[in-house]
Amino acid sequence: MMEKLFFIFLILPYFSTGQFAQPTENYQNSRDLSPDLKLYWNNNDIEITFEIHFTNAQWVLFGLKSSDFSDIILGWLFSDGIGHFSDRHLLPNNTIVHDSDLNWIPLDAFTQNNITVLKFKRNIKLLCDVSTSDEDLDIVTGPMNVVFALGNEINRNDDSVVLSTVNEVQIEFLAQTNTPFSCPSKPVEPVLNSEPTANYQYELSLVAGVYKIYWNYTDTDVLIELHCKTNGWVGFGFSPNGGMDGSDVAIGWISNGQVNFTDRHIVGRQVLIDKNQDWKLLYFSESNGINVFKFTRKIKLCDSDDLTIEQGSPYIIFAYGDQDPSFGADISYHGMNRGGKVVSFISSPPVKDTFVPDDLEILDATISHVILPKLDTFYYCKGFEVPKEFSQKRHIYKWELVFPKINAKRIHHTLIYECKRDFNISKGFQPGYCYKDENKMQNCQSIAFAWAYGGNNIDIYPRDMGYPIGGDTDYLYYIFEIHYDNPQMTLAYIESITWRYYMTRNLRPKELGIFTLGTDSSAYSIAIPPGVDRFPIKTYCFNECIKDLNEENITIVSAIPHTHLVGVEVWTKIIRKGNDIGYLFYNRNYDFNYQTSYTLNPYVNITAHDELITQCVYKTTSRDQFVFGGESTRDEMCFHFLTYYPRKPNFKVCGNVPFIDDYVALLIKLNQSGSAQVPNLGDSMETLNAAVEQTFQTIQINDFVRKTFKEFYNMTRMTGFCGEKLTGPKNQTKARNTYIEPDLCAVSNDNQNGIFQFVNMIFNWILASIAEWIKSIFY
Repeated sequence: MMEKLFFIFLILPYFSTGQFAQPTENYQNSRDLSPDLKLYWNNNDIEITFEIHFTNAQWVLFGLKSSDFSDIILGWLFSDGIGHFSDRHLLPNNTIVHDSDLNWIPLDAFTQNNITVLKFKRNIKLLCDVSTSDEDLDIVTGPMNVVFALGNEINRNDDSVVLSTVNEVQIEFLAQTNTPFSCPSKPVEPVLNSEPTANYQYELSLVAGVYKIYWNYTDTDVLIELHCKTNGWVGFGFSPNGGMDGSDVAIGWISNGQVNFTDRHIVGRQVLIDKNQDWKLLYFSESNGINVFKFTRKIKLCDSDDLTIEQGSPYIIFAYGDQDPSFGADISYHGMNRGGKVVSFISSPPVKDTFVPDDLEILDATISHVILPKLDTFYYCKGFEVPKEFSQKRHIYKWELVFPKINAKRIHHTLIYECKRDFNISKGFQPGYCYKDENKMQNCQSIAFAWAYGGNNIDIYPRDMGYPIGGDTDYLYYIFEIHYDNPQMTLAYIESITWRYYMTRNLRPKELGIFTLGTDSSAYSIAIPPGVDRFPIKTYCFNECIKDLNEENITIVSAIPHTHLVGVEVWTKIIRKGNDIGYLFYNRNYDFNYQTSYTLNPYVNITAHDELITQCVYKTTSRDQFVFGGESTRDEMCFHFLTYYPRKPNFKVCGNVPFIDDYVALLIKLNQSGSAQVPNLGDSMETLNAAVEQTFQTIQINDFVRKTFKEFYNMTRMTGFCGEKLTGPKNQTKARNTYIEPDLCAVSNDNQNGIFQFVNMIFNWILASIAEWIKSIFY
């Protein structure tokens, strides 16, 4: 009896906190480290996977101990799904220090029945290139000293914890095997050992170590040099949609020292030689298996076989063969040796300016070691203070976005928001979900910097321009926002992402600001029916927001258009004194996967007499449900971010939303037509929002509905917003005219016709003169 009671007493602590969660996989090994902490693990010859279950604590520390330090992880997960996981080392005085590299990799994190689960892995051997380390330890056979701790006090702003007691235990992690535990093999990065023949502002690797292009451009021409490692032919060109059909390409090969280079176009899968050879070969070579072709062409070619290289994001396509065509034959099928990419070919800013000021300063804003909720999309924000020692204004002349080593492709976009100067971010603002914090929503809405997926991660301003920070600048705090896209809803983890500013105290003459155009991302502002090939939505910056410029114009330097997956086109027009004077910027080939900053050439002036119209066009033929404005990548947005000078404190955001009375009329029309069941709209925004939600749950998808929504967005009155000032409702701006871009080909043809007529006139005059001379001699 006593033996049974002793056994019950012995195991009681391990059940006092309830059953641990089921592990996420079948583990060969497990160990109860305390009543509140259980460890599972598996290993192969290279890696070991750990899974920790803990309860009655906010955070966990776990790792390996040596005589000098401990190699540890620190992790936690809050009830909102946001957490932390970091690779650190623990000093003998219990000081916790971040490691320089992440070697413990998180795999999963969740909470179930008050049990927090953290799953992670690491290589068994970390000291593969060094003999010793003051951060990392190898896992070895035989018993190892293990440290662990649990606690509750966390500072969310600096990711620190209060550590009082560290527990120790010995565990043998590795079973003996017949083969030694090995270091992971390092991938060999392919290298293309060739140099360009000239200095180029732009370069792009299309296939690492195999295919690379360099280029420059002027207002009228592009100069392209391609390098390809192949024993066969090489192809490069421009496509209207990323496919082969309708593409404008050049094909070249070198055989026995002789070059064959032709300007071609593709019909279906036929690669046909153009009647006019407009791609002009300047240089070619073949050495060490690398083919080099250098050629030029006009940006706009007045030839039905050729494509104009558009500003914005045109598609480039490329291919190469494994062998040259035999004598008298043409190219063979490329197989998998082909690809396509969206590239800002003639409007992307160069990033090769090597200027470094004597007083260079660098400031980093970093978000790191963050676990995010398992949602398909999430907006994470963290606040930063402009350093107090910046009493003298600096100019940012270059910025760089330093991406994480893992999960970088899940970063959809990042933004830096300035906060109002009288707002103190340290009072009440904590890192977390961006749009639940009223402080951020009310006080930090002015965009300073923007990057979106596919864009350049480095931006260098012209040498006479800079973005202000410090001194008397109109912000003291700023918000770093990350849109994390996670459609598979697996573990969402930000290892480390840094917005890095390069600054000088030598202020430049032109101080930059950001002016944001667009509309609210909601079902009121954006509701696009499925099955539509082209659905335009316009937003307006009415003159009330611009007239305060008085006689001081602003100059637009660059533009970043932004929509989500079904956006296909974005433009902004200038209406001056009621007249449509043309496009500020037009991206006819907008692509969600390639969003970048487009330098305007030439820069564009905005005056106090102007209004701006921004149009986003959407294509929903691949959708079977309405697409609404919203935060998710599967939702939609419509913005145009404009960089301008001179900076004006009150010139930051301008746009509008449909007038609410007109939206109500739309719902009534849908209800009366039987296209949707619209409940009582009530007399508050809460009841209206509920009615809108029910309307779209019952709405029918047909041509009447598509037409009705298109007419609504074309005719609705607008409520404008200029910063915090509301205007309207106003009718949509209708220009007195419609701007028509000049047809350069028609101008060219007219010139050619004029020259022909002039030459013909001279020829006829000469003939008439000769006839008169002959007549005078013989008659």
